[in-house]
Amino acid sequence: MHGGLGADHTAFVNSGFNKLSNKLELIYYDHRCNGRSSFPGIETLTHKNLAADAENLRIALGHKNLTVIGHSYGGITGLEYALRYPKNLRRLVLITTTPSGNALGEARKIAETRAPHLMSTVDKMLGGECANDNEFIELLTTLAPLYFKDFHLFESEFSEAAKDMVPNAAAFRHSFTELLPKYDLREKLVNINVPVLILCGRHDWITPVSQSKILNEKIQNSELVIFENSGHWVYIEEEELFLNTVNEWLDRT
Repeated sequence: MHGGLGADHTAFVNSGFNKLSNKLELIYYDHRCNGRSSFPGIETLTHKNLAADAENLRIALGHKNLTVIGHSYGGITGLEYALRYPKNLRRLVLITTTPSGNALGEARKIAETRAPHLMSTVDKMLGGECANDNEFIELLTTLAPLYFKDFHLFESEFSEAAKDMVPNAAAFRHSFTELLPKYDLREKLVNINVPVLILCGRHDWITPVSQSKILNEKIQNSELVIFENSGHWVYIEEEELFLNTVNEWLDRT
C-alpha cells in the first residue's frame, strides 16, 4: 500500500523493495483517485473506501492470508484494513507511518528545528496547499532532503524511485485537509491481533519515531525496529538492513 496520498505504487517497483519477492508474491496497486487508478470523485476518497478497495482486490484475486505492507499513508490504509477486515489478514508490516493525525504537529516542530529555511514549503505541505499536479511535484522536490538522513547520498536512488510516479494533487489536498485532521486509531489498536512489524527511521520528520512507539505499545503482537541511519525512506537509505529485517521476521511469522 503506497504512500502519499497523491503518489502511487511505483516507488516500490523502482527500488530495492522488489527484492522481497523472494519471500512473497508482491501485488502493487494504486489507491482510488491516485496514480493510474480511476477517480470516482474526491468525496469517495475515505479510509473506509480505501480499506474496502483492498478487500475487493483480495477477493478479485482469490487470495487469503494476506501479508499487508504499508508505507507512510499506506500504513494508515494498512491499519484501517487490519481493523475492518481481520479475517483474511495474516501479517502486517508498517513502514514509517502513524496511528493519528496528531503526528503532524510534531512533524512541524521537527522541520522547524532541522530545516528552518524550508518552513514556508513545509506549511504548504502540511496544509495541503497546492493548486495542481505541478505544484505538488514542486513541494515534493523542495522537501525531498527533509525526508532523508543524508539526501546527497541517495538523491539518484530517490529520483529513480519517483521517476514513473503519476501525481494527483487533488488526492494530496484531500488527505491533508479532510482525512488526516479526523484520523485517530490509537484507542482501536488493541484490537489488532495479527503479528505486526513496525519499521521507522530515526531521522524521519513526517512520521516521527514517537508514532511508531505508540503503535508498538498499543499493538500487543508487534515488534519495533528503528533504522538509525534513515529518514522516511528506510528501504532506500538502509536497503540491506530493511530486507534482512523483513525477511527474518517473515521467516518467524
